[in-house]
Amino acid sequence: MCAGDLAAGIAALERAHEAVLGDAVAICEVPAPTFHEGERAVFVRRLGAGLGLGDGEVDDAGNVIWELPGDPTLATVVVSAHLDTVFGTEIRPLVERRGSVLVAPGIGDNSLGVAALIHLADALRREPAPRGTLVAAANVCEEGLGNLRGMRALWDRYGSRAGTWVVLEGGTFNTVEATAIGSRRYRITARGPGGHSWQDFGQPSAIHGLARLIAALSEIELPSGDRTTYNVGVISGGTSVNTIAAEASCLLDMRSESQECLAQIESQVRLLADAAAAATGISLDFELVGDRAGGRLPSDHWLIRLVESSAAATCVEIRWQAGSTDANVPLSHGAPAVCLGIGQGRNLHTVQEEVDTSPVRPALEMAYRVIAALLQRNPERV
Repeated sequence: MCAGDLAAGIAALERAHEAVLGDAVAICEVPAPTFHEGERAVFVRRLGAGLGLGDGEVDDAGNVIWELPGDPTLATVVVSAHLDTVFGTEIRPLVERRGSVLVAPGIGDNSLGVAALIHLADALRREPAPRGTLVAAANVCEEGLGNLRGMRALWDRYGSRAGTWVVLEGGTFNTVEATAIGSRRYRITARGPGGHSWQDFGQPSAIHGLARLIAALSEIELPSGDRTTYNVGVISGGTSVNTIAAEASCLLDMRSESQECLAQIESQVRLLADAAAAATGISLDFELVGDRAGGRLPSDHWLIRLVESSAAATCVEIRWQAGSTDANVPLSHGAPAVCLGIGQGRNLHTVQEEVDTSPVRPALEMAYRVIAALLQRNPERV
């Protein structure tokens, strides 16, 4: 693609800057909890059609997909941004604008990313030069217990066709992810006989047994080298203040840059669970509720070189980091994938979430350069 073509596309994105921000605000104010993204999907599909992307489609998983056909001898590229947020239906976001900063739950993660997706697709579809097929997808179930269901559906459909995958996140400007952090998530349920807090005092309590396990997690020896973490994010159970709990549960998240380290920490957790159950007389059952495989690109991979050259051309100083995003799916299958940030987020996953939109212009240009170059690749050549 010649420099003139790039300049035209970049200029189009520059003109669309305020529209991108306006669409991000509008998207954010349509709630989209994981597993309940339907209302936002309808809204985003309408926005894309208004830009000229066409009606697109909604697949069986709930993903909104625009497939923009191109030269079949050139690469197919999937560009995605997730629709869902970590917030429940009780949160009704109302965006506040403070200069260049937008404030609302989910504005950076990932309303801005979705707005960027449809405007980048619009700019790229107008390219006069031959290009490959662009698949633009606003996908579901990236967050929490969604377990990347939307991206897994995209992989099932396009994994054998797509040469490269680009994931857009709204709150991580100038950080680029090509190393996928693996994770395993369990619902651990403690069960006991229950009883009355006075008459049956001494009977095993599910809450006490579960609490013993949670406290014992501090004994875990983390592997050296690749970063590995664990966290109990939710606990629940019991019936009343004067009832010995018959059941209690927690959600445990374990993550690592290494699948081997992830297996080591899980083994330790299970040993601690066995000890807690034996000490308290309750049972502890593990239910796998999330499993994200890891993966990474080698440091000299051609896609890393392309991202770095595109960043240099845009005067963006990037840093590489590991992350847990939709890019986990293609990376775990050995496919080239990166995650690019669009805005500078703060307090992500909190109701005080905000995103500084000052970097949006260079971020969009950098993403445009990366995707435009990918669409020009001959899939038979590295």
